[in-house]
Amino acid sequence: MGLFDRFLRWGEGRRAKDARARELAGDLASAATLYVEAEMPDEAARVLLLRADAEGSAEQRIAFCDVAARTAKSEEIQKRALGRKARLTLDVIRARGGASLKSELARVARELEGAGELERAAEIYAELGEAESEIRVLTEMGAIEKLEERLKASHAESRKVREVTDVRRRVADLDRTAERRAALEVARAALVERDDDVVADAARAIRARLATGPLVDLEIGGKLFHAALGDEVTIGRGEATILVGARAVSRTHLRMRREGSEIFVEDLDTRNGTMLAGARIEGAIPVGEGIRLELGGEVPCGIERPTASPERELVPDGVVVTIAGMRFLAPLGALVVGALHVDRVVQGDSGFVVLRTPSGAPRPILGEFELAPEVELCVGDEIRASRGGPVVLRVAKGSREGSGSGA
Repeated sequence: MGLFDRFLRWGEGRRAKDARARELAGDLASAATLYVEAEMPDEAARVLLLRADAEGSAEQRIAFCDVAARTAKSEEIQKRALGRKARLTLDVIRARGGASLKSELARVARELEGAGELERAAEIYAELGEAESEIRVLTEMGAIEKLEERLKASHAESRKVREVTDVRRRVADLDRTAERRAALEVARAALVERDDDVVADAARAIRARLATGPLVDLEIGGKLFHAALGDEVTIGRGEATILVGARAVSRTHLRMRREGSEIFVEDLDTRNGTMLAGARIEGAIPVGEGIRLELGGEVPCGIERPTASPERELVPDGVVVTIAGMRFLAPLGALVVGALHVDRVVQGDSGFVVLRTPSGAPRPILGEFELAPEVELCVGDEIRASRGGPVVLRVAKGSREGSGSGA
């Protein structure tokens, strides 16, 4: 060994001796520096961990642990420093409260795993729902019983995920093919079993778009029509199919209904009555080819059989009602659009505007899908007779629900 090498060794020994003295004196900062200069990185890392214990701030303790891990050469000390850093970071995240970011917890779990603190890492992976990572750590631990339990739980969770995914897909597919009642029933049954925000949101979106009737606005052949659906149609100020904002009109004032091939109108025992040619009508009277009435003695109301196209084709067995500046088609059954029938059905407390295709008629198209013989319409639906063909029926945004007795 040359003189220069002996001098270096003497210098390193001197710094090591000074480092131990500074450590005993409590000057940990200087001790750590001297240990590094003496090329004793593991001793420097040990002192840095002592400094971490002496700090009051969690963030400062974490910083010293990080420096210690990068300083040490010993794998054991590196793991000890990284493990302590990860535990301190986890404490900070927990103390912060609220919903911890998943990425933060996942990073801590990986650090704990790398530091050999497998049990704690497995707990965090379980909390995050990262089944594969949890199983990997449990396998490394040799925790057979926990591993078996987790594998069973993972299998059950995977089955639940598949079931929820299937429900979401089924609801979306039924909505795309306009089978909205079926979609809502699938969603309802699934939500009884377990909460799922995606399924719940899909059901709410369908309900918000449903054309429930009995009033529905339809664009047919590029022209807008107001249709009053149902086997009976009422006119009134409140609980009626067609609403009229006049105080002389009762809440449910007049009713229209079919008996065989004839259509009748009937005043519903109203206070102000219904006038025909100046005389108050009593009981049900036939419409014939058309009549002119006054509701409450002041609101004109015309009810007539349609004579011109396209109204005659749309309501061949119904009537057209003209009141308060509005014109309503009242088919008193199904509204006919070519081979298609638009009607309203009531199921429990819910009403649906349905599109029916008679047996033998070509199935209509919504988007890219051929529709079932009976489907439920939503606002915005564009029905075509063939793929890529012109729109024959569109449910307009003004489609709305009546007040009650029009059902």
